[in-house]
Amino acid sequence: MLTPQEINKLSPAELDAIPIEERIKIGKYLAQAEAQLRMEQAILYYKPVGPEARRFHLSNKRKRPVVGGNGSSKSETQLVDIVIEMTGIIPVSLKNDYPKERLRPPIHARLIVKSLTNTWESVIKPKLMYDQWTGLKDGVRGHWGWIPKHLLIKGKWEESWSEKYRILTLTNGSTLQIMSHDQDLTDFSGASIHRIGVDEGPKAAVWRENVMRMREGGSISIAMTPPDDESASWDAAWVYELYESGLPGPNQAPDVESFTLFSEDNPYTDKKALEDMVRGLTDAQKEVRMHGRFMHLSGRIFPTYTDRQQYWCFQCNKNSLVLDGKSCSTCKSENIVLYSHLIEPFEKAFTWPCIMAIDPHPRKPHCIVWDAISPSDDIYQVAELEVDDTPTQVKKAVDDLERNLHLRVYRRLMDPNMGESPTTTSTIRHRTVKQEFDDVGLRCSTNVSDDRFIARMKMAEYLKPDPRTMQPRFHIFNTCKRSSYQMTHWSWDEWAGYVSDRKDSKPIPQEKNSDFPTLHGYVMNDNPSFRSAHASSMVITTPAAKARKEATRDRQHQQHI
Repeated sequence: MLTPQEINKLSPAELDAIPIEERIKIGKYLAQAEAQLRMEQAILYYKPVGPEARRFHLSNKRKRPVVGGNGSSKSETQLVDIVIEMTGIIPVSLKNDYPKERLRPPIHARLIVKSLTNTWESVIKPKLMYDQWTGLKDGVRGHWGWIPKHLLIKGKWEESWSEKYRILTLTNGSTLQIMSHDQDLTDFSGASIHRIGVDEGPKAAVWRENVMRMREGGSISIAMTPPDDESASWDAAWVYELYESGLPGPNQAPDVESFTLFSEDNPYTDKKALEDMVRGLTDAQKEVRMHGRFMHLSGRIFPTYTDRQQYWCFQCNKNSLVLDGKSCSTCKSENIVLYSHLIEPFEKAFTWPCIMAIDPHPRKPHCIVWDAISPSDDIYQVAELEVDDTPTQVKKAVDDLERNLHLRVYRRLMDPNMGESPTTTSTIRHRTVKQEFDDVGLRCSTNVSDDRFIARMKMAEYLKPDPRTMQPRFHIFNTCKRSSYQMTHWSWDEWAGYVSDRKDSKPIPQEKNSDFPTLHGYVMNDNPSFRSAHASSMVITTPAAKARKEATRDRQHQQHI
């Protein structure tokens, strides 16, 4: 019978000339050969579960936290990533994009698991053994072990694996050391490691010790689902700090990149099993189990605000878990919508009248927002600013921003508490902060309600998707990073200690991360409307209005030509 190499050289006509019986034999032979290859070289056939997992593999950052729900393939993604670096074999699905600089076998790798018996022996170890199948029994939805047979000593796992030292040694010289969270901290010291993977969240000290073990050019990752027990959630808060430092934006750490995997996005996960898993859980616990949310942030003042796409169920009147893409998993209603408050900027919003609100402060930067009012009276935050300087420099920064964006500001608001407070920068007695800003031409009104409760109630309503437009009434442009950050982090004060999972948070908002949300509260309390803005006889940003008018005239002129 012809070999695969000889078959590849045959033309279509030559293939047709082969007797049918011979072609059937060739087909069976090739199918058997492929099945054998899929078992012994499973890593070649690996496919990331989605774009986010693929992005994880292509990243060359030194620290890579990947957070996800149960069954989101976070641990599998990390495990395959380690195997690629150990073996030097790139899966076909990543062949064209994988960063070649990360391939330098032989390497010394380390995998830290939660338990050597419950996690390593029963879950992870079989995923590496080439003759072990992981997945459904149909032989299609799943995979054979990721370590290729030809890289095992004598082609056998038993020859490569040392139970005494818990080290796997490959024929190319690469090694994989298996450790657990509960080992003594001194056990993690010693030799330098090229690649470290941590399964689930250990104590912060274990993470720090392993970071110190990385060789130059090495990397470390962690794959975890945060705890859904409120009493344990703060123990994982250090992981969130790491995760948050790797999110895209101006504050992203240069050596960290973070990734998020959703359970329902894994095509190999049984959706019915997911529904059974979350049945009876609270909304906060569902977010943890399905989307890897950190529960210590569940006490947010505006839990409806989302900077990523989520489903809203109009029947339940709250955020919903949608597993089939069609109906709410709680009430089965199909009256749902996918939405996000953080959106891409669009030009039309800059032509609408807007309100500027400023929170001056003597000991930290002055915070400023610009909220545009749409013809349907919806609110879009189009710009933000933080200026740690004198009123004169604040005025200059405001003018520059409004001129560049051609904003039509018809009203300026100032925090009435700070605005009417005595200034600390003037030698004149009884001068207020507002008067200091008035003197440099940044005239703001402090005649605005400071009722924080009413402001929060109004904002809560604006954040809900409208059943007619199917969109929220409040949006933030994704260029306003600080505002969005604070909307997702402003929370209620915690109780001094863990009392009960039935205890409500104190009804007192924390001061931390409150600046920008509070400014939006002043705008809400001002009851802005598109009609009243147009009825206003004063557009107070004359330079910006003039620039916009000239730009509009130029466009009309070009269209006429």
